Amino acid sequence: MIQKLKNLLGLVQTPAEFWLFLRMGLWICAVSILLRIASLPMTLKILSPSRKSKRRFPTEKLVNFSSFWLGRELVFLQRNCLKRSLVLYRYFNLQGEPVRFCLGVRKEGEELRGHSWLLLHDQPLLPENDLNYKLIFQHPGPES
Repeated sequence: MIQKLKNLLGLVQTPAEFWLFLRMGLWICAVSILLRIASLPMTLKILSPSRKSKRRFPTEKLVNFSSFWLGRELVFLQRNCLKRSLVLYRYFNLQGEPVRFCLGVRKEGEELRGHSWLLLHDQPLLPENDLNYKLIFQHPGPES
């Protein structure tokens, strides 16, 4: 428990970052619910902010906050590329960044495996991700 608190304190340095950290946790919970009751396009529409924020946070900070929340041992907070991509899609959009949500599939043996990721400035947000997937959906589309 003390180690988890130290990890949290190492991530959050200002009141604004703490507020962002809490809101991101709430949005991860909301996404978990939305994925059960709404289509993916509707979820993306809900996650797309109607106005942009004046506040900017570094990419690394946003990724670390989402990783912290999705690393918890609660059912709705388990590590999941779809939840991470959707929540980060919201926050990069909020900052006015050119971000695209991508969904792909590939065959592994007899199974079809899915993966989601973000493109920020047309580059993978997390370059260490294996993106050897056939792109089947992106939002907004490449023509946008």
